[in-house]
Amino acid sequence: MISCPQCKYQELNGALFCSQCGAQLYETTDTTAAIEFSENRTVKKISSSAAPTFPSPPKNLEDSKAAIYLLDTEDTIFIKGDKELTIGRSTEGQAVVPDIDLSPFDAYESGVSRLHATLAVKGAQVTAKDLGSANGTRLNGKKLSAHAEHTIQHGDVLTLGNLKLQILIRK
Repeated sequence: MISCPQCKYQELNGALFCSQCGAQLYETTDTTAAIEFSENRTVKKISSSAAPTFPSPPKNLEDSKAAIYLLDTEDTIFIKGDKELTIGRSTEGQAVVPDIDLSPFDAYESGVSRLHATLAVKGAQVTAKDLGSANGTRLNGKKLSAHAEHTIQHGDVLTLGNLKLQILIRK
């Protein structure tokens, strides 16, 4: 467990930001550095590049402009074209289902609401909006106010409840 330096809340190893107060749980002077946590809670720098490069999409998604990289499972969800998508989790019998269903990634256990947030892709611009979710949405550790649009940059980490997603944007 990692103890938050601000509020002393106990987070799981590998957490980047406190889910209670939003404080950064690691120290680095290079805010664009990729980091890795070892078992003894020390920080090792992997690279000084901003974020992973945009991955090669499958043939049927070659024109994807953005991708969601799930930090816990290392899965990638590609977003094709310009569109606004809802992100959340589905349950059996749910009347309205999200466009991006995070149920296979333990979304319920991570506190993701059924309709948690939206992600809008317009060219190279990506925005996110919390839909009044029960457990909130954070952008790089900062809690987002509900129903307000926030601009996303390549490599930003969007946290839905406790589920961390890195947003990758094709340049």
